[in-house]
Amino acid sequence: MLKLLPRIKRATKILILQAGFGTSARYIAETHNCKVYCLNDNKVQNKFNQEQIDAAELSKLVYVEYGDVDYMPYDPETFDFVIAQDSFSITAKKRQMFRAIHRVMKPEARLIFSAIMRGEKVTDAAEAKIAELPVEELITATDYDTDARRGFFQQIYHTDLSENLGIHFEKLGQALESNKDELVAASSKRFVTERIKACATFQELAVSGDVKWGIMMFQKLNS
Repeated sequence: MLKLLPRIKRATKILILQAGFGTSARYIAETHNCKVYCLNDNKVQNKFNQEQIDAAELSKLVYVEYGDVDYMPYDPETFDFVIAQDSFSITAKKRQMFRAIHRVMKPEARLIFSAIMRGEKVTDAAEAKIAELPVEELITATDYDTDARRGFFQQIYHTDLSENLGIHFEKLGQALESNKDELVAASSKRFVTERIKACATFQELAVSGDVKWGIMMFQKLNS
């Protein structure tokens, strides 16, 4: 996704939504020497991220904030780029996300993200399986374009990478199975079993083409 963005300069400001453990943020700061802001609603992940930032002496470049789409503690027109890797996939607040992101982006700034999507045409059988997945809402690529335009964004790039999705969930399911006892001890048997089942369902839907995955980039329009 970084290669798809215009040139990242030293003065560039980047926001990463649902930044997780901060690996991508620290990589960007180290390779491009620009300021990167991590927004995340998990205190454990944020603590780990901050420790890694301090250890790498990146505290003047990478900043960690607790928050989400409902609370983005930034001034209007702050960021040149916003990266939301798969953040849209796991929330039902997609329209609110576009509007919240629009507020903190500079004019003509770029938003880029990867997303799991439903196919444009889904069978009734696949619809029932999608309803069982541990995600709040899956929408189509066309729906994303519509929601983005309503949030004053113009789509400027989309690539379908769905061939990778089935492989990903197959490997993830295998990893969960091989570490099942350890994961059960750290969580619960029900939780791990449900995740293994979800991986199998995702893999099946990806192979059938009922669930897609790709990268989309949008440019902010002045509202």
